[in-house]
Amino acid sequence: MKWVVHFFMFFYRPLFIIFVVIDTAILGIIVIVLSYFDPNGNRIHYIGKFWSRMNLLLSGVRVRMHGLDNVKPGKLYVVMSNHQSHYDVWTLIGYLPLQLRWVMKKELRRIPIFGLGCERMGHIYIDRKNPNQSHKELEVARKKFEAGASVVFFPEGTRSPNGTLLPFKKGGFVMALQHHLPILPITVNGTRNILPKGSFMIMPGVVDVIIHPPVPTTGYSLEQKEALMDKIREIIHSGKSD
Repeated sequence: MKWVVHFFMFFYRPLFIIFVVIDTAILGIIVIVLSYFDPNGNRIHYIGKFWSRMNLLLSGVRVRMHGLDNVKPGKLYVVMSNHQSHYDVWTLIGYLPLQLRWVMKKELRRIPIFGLGCERMGHIYIDRKNPNQSHKELEVARKKFEAGASVVFFPEGTRSPNGTLLPFKKGGFVMALQHHLPILPITVNGTRNILPKGSFMIMPGVVDVIIHPPVPTTGYSLEQKEALMDKIREIIHSGKSD
């Protein structure tokens, strides 16, 4: 049976990639136009949610959510998740019941339509090579929080090639401490089997998203951020199954 799936995907992948390019362009243009009537991006966020769920469905991906009761309606979080695949992004945007704004590397801004669409939706671009822009990032994030959106970080900074958690970067933790916001740890399992880092060999599959109880930051100071980082890393690791 497995060989039948591989045979089908061999012919289907090119069509799927073409469709993603087309639906990203069409929905991106719609987002850009509507963003002038929705400066906070809170309504056009649902276009991103539709885009994510549609592409997951067309990939043959099923998402199972665990711990949804740990997300409180109207509560703001700094969301922290492990990162194994580009499919982590579609999964969290599509199924996490929050207004989400992503911290993205500035190189993605150059992608036609997509880059501008993400900017108009309110996602945050950062220059990972410039450590002196942290003050600007905090100011941008403050405006997102004031608009009622949570901010998402992949604290590893890049996708893990083998599923092992990479060292965490401190930026998201500093932001959570500066704004006195709880951190919502999330473990995503299964996306590496769907699209591993460095591969275009998309395969259908099941993704399990484990939402852990939020961790308050009120008991930590900036000088204690390493202890907070260790705690979040331990929580995320506890949910891993692959």
